[in-house]
Amino acid sequence: MNTQKLTTRFFGHRVEVTLVTADDGDKCYASLPNSVVDHFSERMECGEREGSFENLPDDELSSGADGFALSGYWRIIEIDYRKIVRILTWKDHCASHEALSEESFVRHFGNAAGGRYYKKWKGRFRFDLCRMLASFEGNDSDGQRFCDMIAEEVRKYEQRRSEKQPDLYGRRE
Repeated sequence: MNTQKLTTRFFGHRVEVTLVTADDGDKCYASLPNSVVDHFSERMECGEREGSFENLPDDELSSGADGFALSGYWRIIEIDYRKIVRILTWKDHCASHEALSEESFVRHFGNAAGGRYYKKWKGRFRFDLCRMLASFEGNDSDGQRFCDMIAEEVRKYEQRRSEKQPDLYGRRE
């Protein structure tokens, strides 16, 4: 059996699909066949986070009853390594104007809550992302607001880096 892994985004999730094809087939997929996407999207709507499939038609190669039967596995990638690395790189290397400031807390949470959260961030948690994130347990909306605030600062940091630092060949990314 031949296998090929593909990833896609669906309903805000990163989904990894492993296609299993017969040994005599040499088809390499550039994108997921619609039948596979239809299958996992239906399963996701039912609350599933992973699953398998068998004998799904290949959109491009099916003609009438003939065609290739696709089998494989799919899963939602729960923790996205690339996103975590982006956040940690920002946290370790950001300039002072790209760090989480009292102004950013106030802008995202308002005066009272922003000031309170900033005091926790600076004082009790000493700029520890993990501890701060854990403090929002039970308050998903404020936890998400904090994540949105981090994402904004990460984008600023990455923008600055791409404008100022050429790659190994002297090009700007």
